[in-house]
Amino acid sequence: MSKLVSKVLAAGAAVSMLTLPGLSPAVAGPGLGEGQSSATGAGDSHNDANSADESSAQAAASGTQVQLLNITDFHGRISDAGTQVASVVEEERAAFAEKGDTGMLSAGDNIGASPYNSSSAKDTPTIDVLNAIGVQASAVGNHEFDRGLADLTGRVVDEADFPYLAANVYDKGSQNVADGLDEYTIVDVGEVKVAVIGVVTKETATLVSPAGIADIEFGDPTDAVNRVADEIEELPADEQPDMTVVEAHLGASSTENLEDAKASNAEFEKLVTKADASIDVLFTGHTHLPYSFEAPVPGDADRTRPVLGAGNYGEYVGQVQLTADGEGNWTTDTAELIDTEDKSYDSPVVDEVEKIIADADEAAKGPGSVVHGKITEDITRAETDGNEDRGAESTLGNLVADALKDGVEDSQLPGADFGITNPGGLRTDLLCDHIYGEEEKCEVTAAELNEVLPFANDHGVVTMKGEDVIGLFEEQWQPEGARNAFLHLGISDELDVVYDSNAERGEHVKSVEVNGQEVDPNADYRVATLSFLAAGGDNFSSFAKGDFEQSGLTDFDTWVSYFEKNTPVAPDENERQADLAEDVIDKGDLTAELTGPKNIAPGESAVFELKTNAKSEVAGPIDVSVDVPEGFAAEAAGASSQSASAKAPEVSTEATAATITLDSIAAGESETSVTVTAPEDASGDVTVTVGVQANAEGPWWDDNPLPIAHEFAATAAVSEDAGASAGDDGAADGGAADGGDSAAGADGSADDGGANAAEGADAAADGGEADGSASNASGSGDGSDLPRTGFETFNVVAAALALIVAGGTAITVVRRRRISI
Repeated sequence: MSKLVSKVLAAGAAVSMLTLPGLSPAVAGPGLGEGQSSATGAGDSHNDANSADESSAQAAASGTQVQLLNITDFHGRISDAGTQVASVVEEERAAFAEKGDTGMLSAGDNIGASPYNSSSAKDTPTIDVLNAIGVQASAVGNHEFDRGLADLTGRVVDEADFPYLAANVYDKGSQNVADGLDEYTIVDVGEVKVAVIGVVTKETATLVSPAGIADIEFGDPTDAVNRVADEIEELPADEQPDMTVVEAHLGASSTENLEDAKASNAEFEKLVTKADASIDVLFTGHTHLPYSFEAPVPGDADRTRPVLGAGNYGEYVGQVQLTADGEGNWTTDTAELIDTEDKSYDSPVVDEVEKIIADADEAAKGPGSVVHGKITEDITRAETDGNEDRGAESTLGNLVADALKDGVEDSQLPGADFGITNPGGLRTDLLCDHIYGEEEKCEVTAAELNEVLPFANDHGVVTMKGEDVIGLFEEQWQPEGARNAFLHLGISDELDVVYDSNAERGEHVKSVEVNGQEVDPNADYRVATLSFLAAGGDNFSSFAKGDFEQSGLTDFDTWVSYFEKNTPVAPDENERQADLAEDVIDKGDLTAELTGPKNIAPGESAVFELKTNAKSEVAGPIDVSVDVPEGFAAEAAGASSQSASAKAPEVSTEATAATITLDSIAAGESETSVTVTAPEDASGDVTVTVGVQANAEGPWWDDNPLPIAHEFAATAAVSEDAGASAGDDGAADGGAADGGDSAAGADGSADDGGANAAEGADAAADGGEADGSASNASGSGDGSDLPRTGFETFNVVAAALALIVAGGTAITVVRRRRISI
């Protein structure tokens, strides 16, 4: 049976009785007209169908007015918004004092992911600020669990002058609320008794380190609210509250209107539509979005109740003002969000908050101002339309992964193969113009580094099977109902991943390479990461299948060390994960085929032609790589309609492969010639394979046009009776003159590529090989023949491969470090 905890608390901080000319400017939520709303009917604070004995219930006198103020997701932003929030709270208290009293509440995430002046002191300064402004009760947020349950129910609860509420946080396997947390409390707001029920999103189990919450579980928030509401209804009449409100650390992900908000999040929708009719106000949070709605009360078509989310970081204070009718009913007079920007108010409370912040700044100033390195330019999280986008690749995420891998070298552990981090762990950007102390522009201080990674996660190495490494990248597609449909992992430079965003669930990953080699599903890999992910956080459960060894360092330790060893640090603007859905051959925007002669005489040369047809220009650089059998030599010439990059060639008499790098592939038809020379003792057939792929050093960022290697092959007979090459008459028709064979790669362009292959076969027939039996095509376009762990590539990766250069041809060997970019 769940615990029943009832606390009666004093009203909190002193109230300035200054009389002001009016209320602070406010931001009205959608659907509230002029920022003010009244319930359409007086309404009972209990469900009309179930309130058996209203006369026994506590009822505030008719005309009694109450003001409730609320914040959410403050995240220790004491320097940015501490005095501003205190000013709004004090000003609104004073302005309302002639009407009634004010209660101050929070929907959670007061602490965690905080700036350095708070996080360096384990957020004690933030708790002190909340105490000073008179917070009377708070829901737990997911970030209250960042340091584990024991820290929350011990140190944090002890430092707070208000109870932390968690009606849906249970001892594992029970419905007993975890010790040290309350399911609800009753606070005094003047003469009005307000019951406050607190709940937190079930997603918390995936948002914090599982090791810190091993003994608890998170139940359905609305079910917990209704269970506690029933308990409150059963209190003796003289103990029942006048009003019941919910503080819920969950919220809407869309705020256009109430219907969109409900559709955006299942937990929010259930709370709004299913929370007991005795609930008078719903304060929400977690999604960091500001909104204010009036929502119908379930079971009572004549009543509405306010639903507010006060944004984040102290940007807004939620305000609800209500009036009692003397029979247990409350009318909403005002429900709006008050913008705190530039607010200043003369009050002892504001002065106290200001001093707390100044003391925190002073304590953090020395260690926080230490310069640990420089950046060459801004290194940032991913953004879409000006908002952080955790579903896209970021230079900052990849850099953190580099640092995690590098940090293993500073520990007693054997080295790691690569590093991985999660986007949610990145809390701010590294900006040249961000000055913490007196450092120079682009210098990076301890405080700035800490603000990027504020969670103090343990650093270490997970040893895991290759199949589980592949599983991690598949788990970027989050489970149904998760807050983010896709979470883009930050990965270190050793890794290259190709996925298909259009594939079915469980089949997105097409290739994972480590240092240019496909991951072996059965091999062990050492992955540098953080304790949060190692325990399966953010739904990356494949991590939990491995063995985690702690290095004894924190994320901050490795971050600082990386900057000290590698400064100045520049962002790597080459993508490390590429989307096959962007592939121009797969999409049919580019077709290609390789044509060749019918014969090559021993000791002689012949020309093969790579013919492309693009709907529009394909941005480069694009590598065209040539693979020929041992003993044969290849020379590549630039495409007839584009210029080739003039890279310095490497020459070897043992060369068996050549690569030419094109600036781009022009719109329309173009050709690239490859001259193949047979050795004096050659006989049989020779198959030439040409690969087309975006150059690894290209400026690709979520738009690689050719992330995988597409291969095209053609076969010629080696005999003294050599015919004309494909470059002679007839080549312009797309066939091989004198019966040369051609083959479009099976890569994909099912319509165009197939047609081109057919044309090549027809041309071959004209020359005497009507059945096209010498054709030898290879490659993959639809991905159907690609194994889950990757796909075939051609052998141009070996360090021994070089080029044979003839004349002034611009040719270069590309030792591919990766195939994904």
